[in-house]
Amino acid sequence: MFRSTKSLLAASAAALILVSASGVPSTARAAAAPIQVTLDGKKLSLDAQPIVTAGRTLVPYSSIVQSLGGKATWNSSTRTVTATSGSDTVKLTAGSATAYINGKATKLEAAPVIQNGRTFVPLRLITEAFGKWVTWSQSSRTVAISSKLTLTTSTGPFTLNKRPQRIVTLSSSDTEMIYALGGTVVGRPTAMGAVNPPEAASAVEVGSTHGILFEKLASVKPDLVIASPSLASQKATIEKLGAQVLLNSHNSYDQIKSSLRLYGKLLGKETKAEEIAANMDRTVSSLKKPATKPKTLIVYGAPGSFVVALPTSYPGSFLELAGGENVASKFPKMDTMPQYAELSMERIVAANPDLILLIAHGDAAEVKSAFKKQFESNPAWNNLSAIKDDQFEILPQNLFAANPGLRAPEAIKTINKLLLQVN
Repeated sequence: MFRSTKSLLAASAAALILVSASGVPSTARAAAAPIQVTLDGKKLSLDAQPIVTAGRTLVPYSSIVQSLGGKATWNSSTRTVTATSGSDTVKLTAGSATAYINGKATKLEAAPVIQNGRTFVPLRLITEAFGKWVTWSQSSRTVAISSKLTLTTSTGPFTLNKRPQRIVTLSSSDTEMIYALGGTVVGRPTAMGAVNPPEAASAVEVGSTHGILFEKLASVKPDLVIASPSLASQKATIEKLGAQVLLNSHNSYDQIKSSLRLYGKLLGKETKAEEIAANMDRTVSSLKKPATKPKTLIVYGAPGSFVVALPTSYPGSFLELAGGENVASKFPKMDTMPQYAELSMERIVAANPDLILLIAHGDAAEVKSAFKKQFESNPAWNNLSAIKDDQFEILPQNLFAANPGLRAPEAIKTINKLLLQVN
């Protein structure tokens, strides 16, 4: 009996040691380390320790606003904090899930609270409204505030001096990415058809990569213009309007995802960007590929200006992911359009494609007719496998006339279906 009791006590003691070591809640468990807040690498001294409500970090309003270079006032009768920094004004009310940034209502995941006589406000909301960036490190339990942000674009490093609040995009694919990440634009490219996404329809049309409407651009008072590198010569003119100019482009599927991640970092939506990229990859990887890659030619343009898409172009990139072989992979690139090659009948005949895909600018039927007339008098054209087997298709303009950006998986799926139909 004595031995059994002794053994039982020993086992109980061991179990207690294991429970303590495993981190299971107990009276002896250590409290979580306090949250630190830094600004450009320097620790901030706050009136009180930050608190966490509904997964959001709240801090005393007076000390955080002062640390960010702003001013704050408190209205005890309405329990409202008004914080200002430059031209930006934020109003928050204790217990209310609605904040007002420059007069615009914003829903909060965690409302301001009053504890021990101090009013705590959402740290991220105040900081981002004042033009700064916020990141969270779980390992060090640190909220890091940055006054500037350096991004890596397709043209190299680019430093933002302030978090943008009035963005203008000059390509539809950039517009779609910004909205998909939860942002908005005040100016967008002039639309030839439907606006994507529909929420962007109210934004002012300011031209496009082919020509900026500077009066319209100036009217929206942008602080950031996202433009193609082809507009580098206009950069200085845009900057005179008080905006920074981010030059970036994406020609392939992977580059589209790189731009998505770039804009995710710009907007503080890195997690959302990764989720969207993962969904895109799942769609593409789920496609059934042809057993043998059909030899495919992609022609782009309008009568008198037809070019051939190389693998480095967005249509060429999509073709390879869809399971096709680009017969133009070794065609010499054009100096003015390095992702494309000049249309050469000799090279096309030598490649003998199984499928010809046409991306039309203008009326699709007319463009296809004009393209066929340009070559049908040539006997070699009529002997091409694609022509003899009637494998000459027009790709939908809404997915291919311009880079579709986030709709790339849908475009790849469209090509994939056509490849599977090749005998």
